[in-house]
Amino acid sequence: MSFVELEFHGIHTMEPDGFTCALFRWDEGNKILPIWIDVDDALKIQAYLAGFNPRRPTAHELLAEAFQRLTPWVASLQIVSHFEGVYMATITTSEDEQFDARPSDVIMLSQLLEVPISIDEEILQQTAFYINDEDMESIFDIVIDRSKASGHPDGESASGDAQADADFQQLMQSLGVFEDDLFSAPDSPGDGLDGDFGEEGPSSEEKPENS
Repeated sequence: MSFVELEFHGIHTMEPDGFTCALFRWDEGNKILPIWIDVDDALKIQAYLAGFNPRRPTAHELLAEAFQRLTPWVASLQIVSHFEGVYMATITTSEDEQFDARPSDVIMLSQLLEVPISIDEEILQQTAFYINDEDMESIFDIVIDRSKASGHPDGESASGDAQADADFQQLMQSLGVFEDDLFSAPDSPGDGLDGDFGEEGPSSEEKPENS
């Protein structure tokens, strides 16, 4: 198995049904992975992330302390299998002992022990899906900082997902728009988008139908 590290982006409630999911993001592939979890577990994770400190140790805090005392450390927290929408996770100690766990339990341990969560890349490719930065912000209120990006090397996908770029290019071509049309200089002042349609834009007969 080949594992890749995930970014955890909190708990989200999906309307209109009110289902709760833990949202993960794979930065390299610019994909997200929602894992549906029980409402009670979601509330516990949200409370911890909000800074709630119970007067007595919770079950997860007790488990984290036990791992820290009885083993040198937790080596990895991994999502290792997926079947019919259900994910299975594994806690692996530094002595290579493994414990079966639910994703919600692994999330809490990840926060308490400061150990990242990783997933089998094959499962990720099968279950995660691409989402652009605009939808990421509008749907999940997550802003991806691209200010450190310094352009894309020759041959690299502009969006970070070659398949998404190919799908977009195919869509534009189906509408009769090609790359040369977008970047070629107009032959005369009357040519080009603004010159052809004027300030009011294209007439209703010339506008493409909404898909």
